[in-house]
Amino acid sequence: MSQPFVHTLTPRFSDLDVYNHVNNAVYLTYFEEARIALMNHIGLRSLFTRRQSTVIAHAEVDYRAPAHLGDVLDIAVTVGAIRNSSYELHYRITRRSDGALIATGKTVQVCYNFELNCPTRLPQEWRAILQRLVASSDALPLADAPSDRAVVTS
Repeated sequence: MSQPFVHTLTPRFSDLDVYNHVNNAVYLTYFEEARIALMNHIGLRSLFTRRQSTVIAHAEVDYRAPAHLGDVLDIAVTVGAIRNSSYELHYRITRRSDGALIATGKTVQVCYNFELNCPTRLPQEWRAILQRLVASSDALPLADAPSDRAVVTS
């Protein structure tokens, strides 16, 4: 993948807070939607089993500008560090109409064995799939990249 994966969504009325912008807690749901779309797109989700799945060990969000009802939001997702039992995903949300940077963030996914209730090493097949995406992470710095670089959509 030469470009980051991009998932597009439009905020729902229920995403808004009393100030009529997207509530801060909703951005983690947006990251989740983009993450699942990416996992499906690259075929990784179909490899999940009870013995090899993922849990989120860490999540962070940096808020840059408010999003509103009716905005079309593009969520670029890139792969960061790949470790023994975990990998990072980086997110960059931009508003399509003006390219405004809305939020950036990161999640750390840990490979998890639900039968034994413990972390486990990343399977080699997962590592290979994720490694192919690391180049797109290097090609698009999250804070400074132009919004027109996001071309792979779900």
